[in-house]
Order: sequence, then C-alpha cells, then structure tokens
Amino acid sequence: MDEMEKNELEKNEELEPKEAVETKEEPTQDEASVTDAPAAEEAVETAEEPVTAEASVEETAEEPEIEETEEPKQEEAKQEEQPAEAPAAQKAEKGGVLGIVIGLIALIAIVAYAWMNPMGKAVDTGILYTKDDNLYYYDLKNEPYQVQEGLSNGGTYHYFYTAWGASVTEDGSYLYFSDDVDENGAFVLYRRDAKNADAKAAQIDTDVYDYMASKDGKVVAYLKKSGETYALCVYDGKEAQTVKTGINLENDVYALSGNGKYLAFTDTTGLLNAVAVGKNMEDNILPLTDSAETYALAEESGILYYVAAGKDGYNIFSYDFKGEPKTAVENVSSMEMMPNGRDVLYCKKSEEKVLYKDIIVDDMAEQDAKLKKGDEGYEQKVQRDEIRKAMKNGEGFEPLLQECYVLTGGKSVRVAGDVVAAVGVDSKQTYVAGYKTKEFTPMHLSVMDGGLDMVEYIYYMSLNYGGMEVFLADTTGKVNLLSGSQPQLDGLKLSENGKKAAYLDTDANTGDTILVEIELGKEKAETVATNVQSFGYIGNTLIYYFDYTEGVGTLGAAGSKTTIANASGVQFTEDAVYYVADADAATGNGELRAWDGKTETAIAKDVFAFQYKENGKLVYIGKYDVNAGVGDLYYYDGKEARKLDTGITAIFIY
Repeated sequence: MDEMEKNELEKNEELEPKEAVETKEEPTQDEASVTDAPAAEEAVETAEEPVTAEASVEETAEEPEIEETEEPKQEEAKQEEQPAEAPAAQKAEKGGVLGIVIGLIALIAIVAYAWMNPMGKAVDTGILYTKDDNLYYYDLKNEPYQVQEGLSNGGTYHYFYTAWGASVTEDGSYLYFSDDVDENGAFVLYRRDAKNADAKAAQIDTDVYDYMASKDGKVVAYLKKSGETYALCVYDGKEAQTVKTGINLENDVYALSGNGKYLAFTDTTGLLNAVAVGKNMEDNILPLTDSAETYALAEESGILYYVAAGKDGYNIFSYDFKGEPKTAVENVSSMEMMPNGRDVLYCKKSEEKVLYKDIIVDDMAEQDAKLKKGDEGYEQKVQRDEIRKAMKNGEGFEPLLQECYVLTGGKSVRVAGDVVAAVGVDSKQTYVAGYKTKEFTPMHLSVMDGGLDMVEYIYYMSLNYGGMEVFLADTTGKVNLLSGSQPQLDGLKLSENGKKAAYLDTDANTGDTILVEIELGKEKAETVATNVQSFGYIGNTLIYYFDYTEGVGTLGAAGSKTTIANASGVQFTEDAVYYVADADAATGNGELRAWDGKTETAIAKDVFAFQYKENGKLVYIGKYDVNAGVGDLYYYDGKEARKLDTGITAIFIY
C-alpha cells in the first residue's frame, strides 16, 4: 500500500476513490516499501535539464503547451522499486467519523482502492491478517496460525480493515512484519520462515521506519533512526550491517534490486550511490554523481539507469555494479522505466534543425523585385530579403520538439518524432503513448511582419495553437494516431490482442468526460460511455464502471446492452471484474460477484470487502461490523470459499 493510497484513506472529506485505470510506477510484489507519488511536470520542456517522461502526460488534461525555458522544473528521482512505510503518526487513527459522514458503501469504495493490487503483480502466496492486535498467517493449505502477539505499542498499523507493515515474499518463503509500532511510526522489524508454522521469528532491528525485501526474501534493506537522520541498513539472513548513515526518510531514497544483489541510494547531500550486497558494504560504496535527476533499477537485470550531467547536457548512464558506469545515451530531456520493468523510455531534443526553406513559401518574390529604395513597403522587403538569404543558405534554428526512443536489449529504438510528451503504456506489448505536433503547414512570406525572429515566433505559436496529435507507438516504428479532443493518456488501456485501445476523452460540445475506444489503424474513436469512473479490458472485451455516486455505480461492456447496477468496491483483473452487488445501506454487506462482460458469477453473500490475489482467487471479509471493526475472513480458491477465522480486524496489503 503506497503513500498516495494511505493518504487517500486519511482524507475523511473525500467521497470518491481514485480510478482503477490510474497509471503509475508500481513496485514488485514482495516489497513492503511504498512511498512513490509521481510528481507532475509541465507538459513539454526540452531545455537544459531532463524531466521524467510520464509526468508531463499524466498531468495533461488539456493539450500541452510548448514552452522554451532555461530552467525547467525538476521531478524527484523515480525508480522502479519504492520504499516502505510512512511513519504511523502520519496515518489516520481508526474511528467512526468517516463512516458517519459518507456512509458504509462509500467507505468500501475508498478503502477498496488500496486493495487493487497496490504492490504490482498480484501473487497468491498467503494471507496475513490481524485479530485482537495479533498477527496471523494462512499459507493457503493448512490452518491459520498466530505469528506474533501485540503489534501496537501506541502506534497505528491499520485503518478499518486495511493494514500495512507486514508482507509475504513473492515466492512465499518468508514473512516480514513490524512489531511494537509506536506513535511516531517506529517499529521492530522481524523475519519469519513462512513455510514452517513452528519457526521462530528473527528480530532484525529496532527503531525501523521503512523496509524493502527482495523477491525471495533472503535480503531486506531498511531505514532506522540514527540521530537527526536515518541509517540505511541491510540484513542478509545472518547479520545486519549499516551501509550508510545520513539518509533522509523520503520517497525514492533507496532501491533494492528484485534479486537482492544490488542497492542504490541517495544521501542527504543528494549524492547517488551504488553498492553490491555483501560483506563490508560501507567500505565498498561507489559514489556515482551528485547531479542525478532520476534513477531506476531494472527489475530483471538489476542494471541501474540514471540521468546526470554530462559534458554537453544530461546523459543516461547505466551501471551493472561491475567496473565503471557507462554512458548509455547522450543529451536526453527525459527518462522513465517502462512498466515492464525492463526497458527504458527516453526523449531527446530533435537533432535536425528546422530549416527556413521548409517552413516558408516565398509568395512575394515578383512584387519585391519591383520595389526600389524609397518605395512604400521597401523596409519590409529588406526584412524579407534577410529571410530569403537564410532560406537559400540552408539556415535554420534549434527545434524544441523531441524524438522518443525505447532502450531495449542495449539498443535504442526510435518510436516517434515531433514529440511533446510521452509515457510508457502498461501492457503485455511495449507501447508508448504521447502527444506530438500536427504536420506543419508552411507559412507565406507575405504574412511575415519582421525578420527571422518573427519567423521562429510564428512557427512556435502555430505549433502551440495548431493542436496536438495523440499517438500510440510500438518498438517496430509503427505509429497509430488516436482521435479525440483532449485524450487522457495516463489511463490508456490496450486489448489483449493489441488491436484496440480505450481511453478517456472530453466531449468537445458538452465538456463531459467520455470513454472512447478505437481500433488501431482507424481514424476515429467510438464513444462508449459518459461519466466513467474506471475501465479495463477483460481479454478483448472493454468493461467500464460509470455513473458512480457515493460508492455505488453501474457496470457496462462495449458493444453490449447489458448493464449491472448497484455495484461497489469494483476491481478490474485480467480474468474478470469483481464487485460487491446490492450492498445493504445499513450494514455495507452485499453479494460478491464476477463478470467477464458476458457471464455474471455469484461467489459469496454477506461480503463487505475483498482483495483479488491471482488466477480467480481472492480473500474477502464477510459480515463486517463497522462499529466494532471486526468481521469474518474467507479465502476463495476460484471454486469454493473457505472460512479462515472470525472476529478479524484487518488484512495486510502487499
């Protein structure tokens, strides 16, 4: 559960959850660490310092403006794997105010947002939950057993039925959990063998505020209080060692590779460091740069990519934790790790100049040939002659537009040109979406009221107000244009076969937000629905959630007249959309169902909330009493449900 999601739970006055289609950088399943909130960046700024590519697209509700500036805003370093828990003091205390203000069903919707696979790919490894302030674990086979007693020491680790601070590694080998959580958010960090119910928990360290485990759980990096700042430490199953002191408790301050072999971090001076996990780590730290703008660890290879100052601009550097860092790409304006955790998306200023001869039509040559010094209009002719000379000599000016590339397999593949902003698309295929300028229509010399400076000004104003084209490109160089007045690319979805795309747009006539779908290669998108809250593809069927009010909405499918009303707690997955139907206004309990756009399947009754795990499996809370803060816990294996426990307080999100 990440920082944005925890903040969402704390805002009692906000009635609606964020959309399921929201695009963001997601960490791997095993990580307990969660503090990334992508910073918004103004749309296109191709100046001296780079920005993160996706930020400009995510904020753009309207067409981005082209701006030339010397000092663009900087985005905080963003990386693939993200750090762990915010201090408990910052988390909302449990109470009844929220339920009273917005009603039980809206409460379900808000907290359900945090349960939509918050840690990345859903993995069905086991279930951690709390009951009477004690921690329990269910390994999906045997009876649940108690892991630890008394988790709180005056601090908060859960909000209603959602808890944080404990996790199961992706392979199901280890449990990591926080104990003795105090009012400041500090806790004692433990690790326990998840496959042995009789195993003893190993205490790793005290006064911990944040942690991040490798996929197999054999290594964990964490932050603990050290004077006025924090110390970055690593535990490898045998011993804990301090890697570096003087670390801030901030977003993206450190990253552990998925295989647990490499660690990257920044200290209080802003210096980016790298070190291989092993003995004497403090003595083997390699300081990389104090000018890093953003960095990311590739999920599979463990290669560290970062943007830092080079000789003539900002470059992308790569470091495999062997030898010295290498320059991967020179003079970039943006970089981000693609959602696949493997490829890198970057943009750089177009290298070719904008030639005056390509953007100007001389329609005044015959008239100007007749003018002599002293004639009316002669001074304007002199200015036009200056432009003609520049056209004849092949002169031009530096472009503000960008070219967009994907770095994959060590090679750069160009995906689009004349780009204003771009972002990686979360799909099985490698796709990039973004804004690009429309093809420029040459201007006539007769409209020029000035010299070369005026030509540049008119050129950029024409691009800025001439409208943008929205594109979807792949690494083969195929570029598809997406129609719409103001397409929102941060939530764009692709069908399983890659032939269709769906995204939100704005109706040019009414200003309403609409969901549209386009067959790639076609010129026009078709309007599917209005007032859409979230959407997703189940295979090649587009399903959407609309007319959402106070936690309840309606489900529909593109090309179908079937709709399902009174749905709440909606979660989109690869196999179906899951939801609670017809929730009772007094208790919040309803029937848990699944729908693939054709067949609706009833799973269980008296369900209050649920979390999807993997392959049609999920865990849910039934007969939840919001006043007492307890309910019954069930696990559904895709065929039948098993009751695990009664009177449970919350489920841990990981």
